[in-house]
This record gives sequence, C-alpha cells and structure tokens, in this order.
Amino acid sequence: MRKIFNDENNYWDSYYDHLGRNSSPKMPPSQFAAFCCAEMMNNDINFLVDIAAGDGRDTIFFANQGFKVFALDKSRKAVKLLNNEFMNHPDVQVLEIDATKDKLPQSSDFDLPHAYYARFFLHALEENYLIKFFNNLSKTMKGSDYFFAEYRNEKDKNLHKETPEHFRRFYKSMFIKSLAHKNGFDCVYEVEGKGFSKWKNDDASISRQIFIKKAEF
Repeated sequence: MRKIFNDENNYWDSYYDHLGRNSSPKMPPSQFAAFCCAEMMNNDINFLVDIAAGDGRDTIFFANQGFKVFALDKSRKAVKLLNNEFMNHPDVQVLEIDATKDKLPQSSDFDLPHAYYARFFLHALEENYLIKFFNNLSKTMKGSDYFFAEYRNEKDKNLHKETPEHFRRFYKSMFIKSLAHKNGFDCVYEVEGKGFSKWKNDDASISRQIFIKKAEF
C-alpha cells in the first residue's frame, strides 16, 4: 500500500530514505548528463551546480569527468545520501539548499563560464515556485553562464510512468522559454520528443533546453 502525502517535502524525504535503505547497483548517468558533458567541455566549463541532485547519479559522472561540482538538494534524506557518496571526493561539495529561494553557489573563478544543471526538476515545481526559481537563478548567474534544463513536457502527461506517485507538472517548452527570457536568458538550443530519457517502459516526452544568461540583464 502506498503512502499518501500532502507535503512534497515529506514525500521526497520518504523517497530518498527508502532509496538509501534499499540500495541497488549504481545507475549509469542519464543521457542528458552525457549530452551536457560534451557541451560543457566544448565551452571550457569546469564548474557545475547540480540542482536537485537526488541520489547523485549524474553528480558522480560529472565529477569523474573532471568538473568541480556543487550538489544541491532541499531534501535532508537526499543530502544524507549525497554526503555518504561524496564524503571523500575532493571535487564535490554537497549543500542542503532550496533552489527556489536560497542563495545558489558560485565559483571564485569568474573568468570562465559556470554551468547550472537541472534534470527533471522544473516539472517538479508548482508554477509559483518555478517563477521563484528562475528569479533566484537569474540573480545568481553572471553573463555568459549556462543553464541546462531537461523536463517532462505537456505531451508526457498521459504517457506511461514507471513511478506514478511522483509529483509532476507538465509545462510547455514555450512557457519555460518565455519565463527564462523574462529573467534574462537566451535559449540557444532546444529539442523535444521521446527517446531521450527512456527507462524500462517509461519513454518520456521531454524538453531539453540550453540557456545563456545575458550580460546586460
């Protein structure tokens, strides 16, 4: 019997607590992480903020590719998992941060662009928190910094889900792009469809977008 949660914080704490007590073989990085890794290397990026890092599946991939990574999550249970995973890793720092309101980390090296990475995070936010997130992100990022986003879009709403109890919203790509634009971002790449994030029988309809922060905003 599944628990019913009215509080998303309690839901995610329970989810990651269960994950920690029922460890399974390590998952390979997401397809999105591999895609972003190549993009970041091509743009001389070596500092990455992994927003809502969860169990660190993509964090460890980025760290092993030579990036300095800040792994963020607002769930204390997720942070515990991340700390256990990266306790002795010299290039990963774990922070308990709510990305919709708390100050986001920056690198002391301002000569090179930074990357902010959010996979399957945007669709977990209600619209009012999504607005707060982009505002917070814009205040943190400097001109020429990159934001990489992947999320389930509106076409995914009625498709099969392997984990149907998750909190999900299904935003249109144009809505996310317009919200980013209002906060000083240019969309320099986007694609949407199926086949980008298949897991078991869950072949999600997703949107991928790369944004660059405007220098003059």
